[in-house]
Formats: sequence, structure tokens, C-alpha cells
Amino acid sequence: METYDVAVVGYGPVGQLLVTLLGQRRYRTVVLERFPEAYPLPRAVHFDHEVARILQAVDLRSDRDPVIEPYDNWYEWRNAARKTLLKVDWRGVGPSWWHTSNFFSQPELERELDLRAQKQPTVTLIRGMNVSGVEQDPDGVTVTAGPMGPGFGTVGEQRLRARYVVGCDGANSVVRSLAGLPATDLGFFYDWLILDMVPHQPMTFDPPAWQLCDPTRPTTIVPGGPGRRRWEFMALPGEDVNDLNKAEKAWELLRPWGVTPDNATLERHTVYRFQARWAQRWRNGRLLIAGDAAHLMPPFAGQGMCAGVRDVYNLAWKLDLVLRGTTSDAVLDTYGPEREPHVRYFIDLSMELGRVICVPDRAAAAERDRTMIAAIEDPNQAPPPAAPPRLGPGILADDDTIAGLLSIQSRVGYQGREGLYDDLVGYGWFVLTSVPILECTAAAQVVLDRLGIRTLRVGPVAADGVDLVDVDGRYGQWFKDLDAQAVVVRPDFYIYAHVADLGSLSDVLERLGQQLPVAH
Repeated sequence: METYDVAVVGYGPVGQLLVTLLGQRRYRTVVLERFPEAYPLPRAVHFDHEVARILQAVDLRSDRDPVIEPYDNWYEWRNAARKTLLKVDWRGVGPSWWHTSNFFSQPELERELDLRAQKQPTVTLIRGMNVSGVEQDPDGVTVTAGPMGPGFGTVGEQRLRARYVVGCDGANSVVRSLAGLPATDLGFFYDWLILDMVPHQPMTFDPPAWQLCDPTRPTTIVPGGPGRRRWEFMALPGEDVNDLNKAEKAWELLRPWGVTPDNATLERHTVYRFQARWAQRWRNGRLLIAGDAAHLMPPFAGQGMCAGVRDVYNLAWKLDLVLRGTTSDAVLDTYGPEREPHVRYFIDLSMELGRVICVPDRAAAAERDRTMIAAIEDPNQAPPPAAPPRLGPGILADDDTIAGLLSIQSRVGYQGREGLYDDLVGYGWFVLTSVPILECTAAAQVVLDRLGIRTLRVGPVAADGVDLVDVDGRYGQWFKDLDAQAVVVRPDFYIYAHVADLGSLSDVLERLGQQLPVAH
């Protein structure tokens, strides 16, 4: 029986990223994917600056990869009269240096991720295999899998061993079901017709990404990645979704937008039910779930796939600590509690945006329009800006007001070269300081050594004792905004803690060592 460190079930972008990250660390990883071929049609189309930084870690770069289309404009919400109800600023770069918003075609992105996964010599991909059973014991998991049916694979039933199993197998997750992980459903259900188009010639839309909040037919119009456009049309009350999901109906809905079979190809049409739910627990012993297996959200904030990518980036560094024996697998108990509040933030945001657009009643839409237009015209009537999303309790300094927020990336000078921080410095735990580094206590130094934490001083110019030159001044402003002399940053780019006085750094590091005790 073959034995692996990790078995990943599901080979969409979330599973592909996880196996690549594990492969980079040289862990024996097997992927079990039920379909014999990659799904060829578009689904997700958007990711943000944080996900762009995560993809940078596997050398998939938004600034040069042709499958990614960085977006540099507003994301608008307009009513039937084309008056603006809401404007979301997606211009420029975000805290992670990459564009705030990026559009892509999922099949093309998956091809790029597949290339990176299969370059890893310790990764094995088995397609056409459906997981039917998992049996846990103190040392690992026995996984049983077999072909889905005739034509779905030439290999018979297989059994394999893995120390951990991660279900990245979508909304109808077999792993979630076998692990007995219950889910909370928020009862948010709307059917929408999704259309993906390939224009024969470039088409211009103003704005390029927007929501038409017209009760006659709520509509989404966004890029679909390079050379593609995405339309989404809400199914109206009483409308038969089978009638809606026909090519002739798709062309009928597209015609007012100047899109016809003469100037575009209809790549895909399908009715998709937008839902909102999350798993109450994300771990049962050696079984874990990620991505759509752990949560679903409406697409209105463009965060569905982003959440799954964040899941596995959180999980990968924790599995690494466990698999190399640096700490006990109790660290995996922090995975769900950290990620769930962050995911719920975007589920709640997506539902709130959905309630704005999914309004087929004219009177209700008119009242919505009055309220939102008034907020634009009089900022005093606008709701206060939302706090940024943050991780829940876990491997964080629990008395730190900054812990659990995302750190930044910018350009630095390092060892005679200039470029992005991750490209030059690498990945892992870091202590970034704005002042000369003090000697730590012996106990804190043990933690630095055991976890491989690197301490780097950032300065505005090259000088003795300065490890990183702050090329654009963003790190200096960041330290100032946080009122910090030092920031401890985790491998997933989230802040563990900050200190206003470097003299208290040893206490913070000793506490981190207690949270990640030596494995026995």
C-alpha cells in the first residue's frame, strides 16, 4: 500500500495550490481527482491582491502571466436609470503590492497551476478516482478510492495511506461528509444564468465591471479574463430555470448589450444557484477541508475562490510544522477557528451586496435607490467604513490589536538587488524592525532558531545595520501607522504581533514558542 504525507482530494485551483505548496517543501503528496480530465469551462473569474501575492509564491505572476488580466478601474453599482448607487475603488495596487483586482479564466489558470504542481517530484496525481472511504487511526488515514464508473478510469479500487487528508473537493465534498463535519446554511438562495463570452474583436464597456440593479432583470457585467466577458442574469420569481438556461435565451438577453452570434462566441451558459454557508468545524482528527468544501458565498464581492486560496495557504505552513516535527498537530486545531471568522466576513459582505442587487420588486428597488443615492450625495448618511477582515483566535498574540491583520509587501533593496520583498527575501516567519535590533533573551532565541524566524531591519536608505532598503517608503509608513518598532509576520503574511518598544519583543517570541510547543 502506497504511503504519503498528505492526500488531497480534489484538483481544482485550491487543491492544485495546496499540492504545489506541499511539493515545494518535498512532502510526498497524492491527489485524488474524480474527473479524468480537467473541467474545460469557466467558473471563477476574480481574485484580489492577497491571492496575487500567494500565487507569486508558486511563480504565477499577475504582472506577466497572459492568463491574468489586472483591473485598474471602479466596480460600480447602478440602478435602472444608470444612476450610481455604489462605487468600489478597485484602482491601483493593494497592500500586497499587486493589483486590488484581477480577472482570469479558470480553465487557463488551472492549466498554469497544473504545470506547477506536476513539476514537483514528490506529487502524484491520480485522475478518475472517487473517494469512497476513510479510516483514521493514531498513525494516519487509510483512503479507499475507485473509478466513478465506466469510462471514468482504467484503474480499479485502490487503498492508500496518508498522515493527513485534505478535502478540496467542492461544495458536495465527500471528505466533509465522511468526516462528519456539519455545515451552517444561511438560507440565501438565488438562481442566476451565467454566460461566458469570447468577443471576436475587442469590446469596450463603461464601466468595465458593474452591477445593473434593475428590478426588470438584475445583471452583472464583468471581465472574464483576457479576451473574455462574463454576464450574469438573475432568474426572476416564477421563471423556469430550464427555459432560462438555453442558448437562444442567452442571445436574447445579450442582444441589448450589442452582443450577437455575429460578433461573439457563447463559450458557456449555465444556471448557478448562489448560496451562503460554512462548515461549523473544519477538522476531524486527520481529516481537514478547504475551499468550497468548507464554505460557499455569493459572487458579488468576487471572493469565493480567494477564500479557498487563503485556506490552503494557512494550512500549508501548519502542515509543514507538523510533518517536519517542529510542533505537535494541535496547531491544526487553529486552522478552522482562524479562517472561519475571516470567511464569514466575506460571506456577510457578499450577502449584503446580494441584497442590494437581487431586488426584483420595483417599489423595493425604488426605496433602495433613494437610500443609496442619498448616501452618495450626503456622506453623513453613508454607513461608516467596515473594519478590515482579520483572522480568528489561533496562532496570534491574543492581546494584540493588530494581530490577525494582513501585512504588506512592497519593493525593497536587499543584498545589492531591488525587487519585491518575497522575490528577494523569501518566505517563512519574519521579525521586521524599524530600529536597530536588540539581543533577545536566550528563551526567545531558541524560538527564533527552532521556527527559523529571520529578523530584518528596514530603513529608508542603505546603512550599517539596515538589512532592507524601503524603496517606496511603504514600510516606513506601515510602521508609523501601526505605532510599531517591530512586527512579527507569519508565513501566510498575517501579523502575529507588533511591539511599540523593541524591548518587549522577547516576551512576544517566548509566547509564540508556547503556542507552538516542541513536538513529543
